[in-house]
Amino acid sequence: MAPRNESSRGGETRPRRRRRNRRRQRGDDGEGGIDAWLDATVYFGLGQHLLLALPMLWVAFMTVSTPVAVTTAAVVSLSVACLAIGALRLGAVSVGAPWHRIEDSELGLGPDAGYGALVRRAAYLNATLGLGTFIGARADLVGAGLAGSVVVAGGVALCAMLALPRLRAAPARASAAAAGAYYAVSLLVVAAFPGAVDLFSLAPSVALCVLAVATACAFDVVTGRDRR
Repeated sequence: MAPRNESSRGGETRPRRRRRNRRRQRGDDGEGGIDAWLDATVYFGLGQHLLLALPMLWVAFMTVSTPVAVTTAAVVSLSVACLAIGALRLGAVSVGAPWHRIEDSELGLGPDAGYGALVRRAAYLNATLGLGTFIGARADLVGAGLAGSVVVAGGVALCAMLALPRLRAAPARASAAAAGAYYAVSLLVVAAFPGAVDLFSLAPSVALCVLAVATACAFDVVTGRDRR
């Protein structure tokens, strides 16, 4: 029997052809492909963040005392968080615990139906946006400039997103205590920002948004200790 020819057209061996096909799949439609990254960062990252963190986004863009500092920090915080969410969803970054993908059963379609998962995720995203935005804006006010604001806002958002999977995986009491402290600091930073108290009285919608975020945070600490 004649020996089997292991080469294909052009002298390419089968193992080499398989490696080439795997590289093409990874580049086009694999887990690390462009489509996967766009899906994770834009649809699940930006879409989720804009929807769930809308109350704090409204607060940020209604704070007109220092519009450039606040809006710049808000945009940077939002952008960095979305990129981090995409990286965590795809497993491109490992933090020792997987990113929690909210399943249909948590959105009212399963036997344990309920939208508590969205409320808990909204609490964390709003707190992160508020903390990143207003700490970043303060960095600009104290002389760090817009560059300092960008670094601070982006750093807060990145650290918060990387910490979320570990926070969820932590023991219930430790998770609740850490989340409660994080939410308290975030809300305090927002409320203590120059002009914020006056804004609450001049624009009731801002006060209502902060109250909604505080309610979601309390709900998360009380009911979502091991499910956030």
